Amino acid sequence: MEKQTSRRSFLKDTATLATAAGLMNLSIPSLANTQKVKMGFIGIGNRGTQLLRSFMKQANCEVVALCDIYEPYLSRDDNRVNQRFKEENGARIPQMGEQFPSQVKRYKQYKDLLADKNVDAVCIATPDHWHALQTIDAIKAGKDVYIEKPLGMTVYEGQKMLEVQRQSDRIVSVGLHRRASIVHQKAAEIIQSGRLGKITLTRSYTFNNLFPLGIGKQKPETPPVDFDWDLWLGPRAYRPYQYNIAPYKFRWWSDYSSQMANWGVHYADLMRWMLGETTPIAVSAMGGNFVIDDDRTIPDTMQICFELSKGTLAVLGIYEGSSGRPFPYGELEFRGTNGTMYISDRGYRIYHTTEGQFQKWDHYLEDESFDLTQANLPKGYSLDITENMVIDFLHSVQTRKEPCCPLQEGHYSTVFAHLANIALEKKQQLTWDPQKEVFTNHEEANERLHYAYRNPYRL
Repeated sequence: MEKQTSRRSFLKDTATLATAAGLMNLSIPSLANTQKVKMGFIGIGNRGTQLLRSFMKQANCEVVALCDIYEPYLSRDDNRVNQRFKEENGARIPQMGEQFPSQVKRYKQYKDLLADKNVDAVCIATPDHWHALQTIDAIKAGKDVYIEKPLGMTVYEGQKMLEVQRQSDRIVSVGLHRRASIVHQKAAEIIQSGRLGKITLTRSYTFNNLFPLGIGKQKPETPPVDFDWDLWLGPRAYRPYQYNIAPYKFRWWSDYSSQMANWGVHYADLMRWMLGETTPIAVSAMGGNFVIDDDRTIPDTMQICFELSKGTLAVLGIYEGSSGRPFPYGELEFRGTNGTMYISDRGYRIYHTTEGQFQKWDHYLEDESFDLTQANLPKGYSLDITENMVIDFLHSVQTRKEPCCPLQEGHYSTVFAHLANIALEKKQQLTWDPQKEVFTNHEEANERLHYAYRNPYRL
């Protein structure tokens, strides 16, 4: 019989969550009456706008500065946005027109924002290839940092970010926001308790059916006059502008992102965090452009298998030529010897396993289900997990306590994305040393742990 977790038992259980490594506790005294955190925002397009609005809801936050290389985003004027951007990107072009309670400074160059002594902390939501430089420069400028996932484009970038932070006293939170979900925190506690038995397999898949046109085929063109293409490219090699690169569609170009970095890193983070792992010891990947004929430089179909140090396989699939549901519930699976758990942002299901051939069991794990609603939400939490992450960051800035996803944790999870992409490129299983952070069986693969920045950019 399936057990439905009660509100009383759920709230009792959440009180113990802080005992597990990496779990947050938002049931804290209100900090609204303390001095507000003065925030600057670098990159205020699609995700940047979502974060901006979450920060603006918080009583202990004041937005004081904005930075973007696209003038209409900076001025927050919908009427000035290129009509072609809207037609080709749809809802990924943010609705703007926010009303700020006080004067907000505007900057095109992010270093000018970092030089603003009125800014206490920054939120960075620029394309992936900018994350490392901007985070490092922000730390050196004395700012606390909320940096969107993935942490960067290479393993070396993550290492340099950690090196600079360790020489400072700055708070850095990485936007792997499912860590701020009370459901995922509860699931992590259950998995780490051993209730499901030994976990031998965890799986997750993302579906985004872009068949048949994908991001399309386009030719180089002159960028809009109010979009600074050279500045957008930053440390990457110069190439002519195309409308199916920026804004937003950079996520299908390997020089600027990947879908493993965009979506896969979220699930890799949950898998390793819940299992108490750091980075894999081996990785293999298969895939390619099987159905979509467009300009992308990443695969439309990809499956990755990571081997973890404690004896678990973590399987991730990225499928952009189909749609559907892989599991009976949720988007993340943990298969244990006693039970299997399925998790979504709004709840979980646990189903007992049964004995196989030659085995005789006396009892089975009790099935369990939980659905999170406003009625059973613990005090201090929001149903919006991005907002939870923002609350946690602001609390960390004010108390100087570690956030729920610090820089080191973000680095570990982002390494999964880098290793997967390299394994697909090399077409063989790669073994990884988690301590030295190098491949141990493929020297050429180690050359892919970083790339040469174009002048005048330096890490």
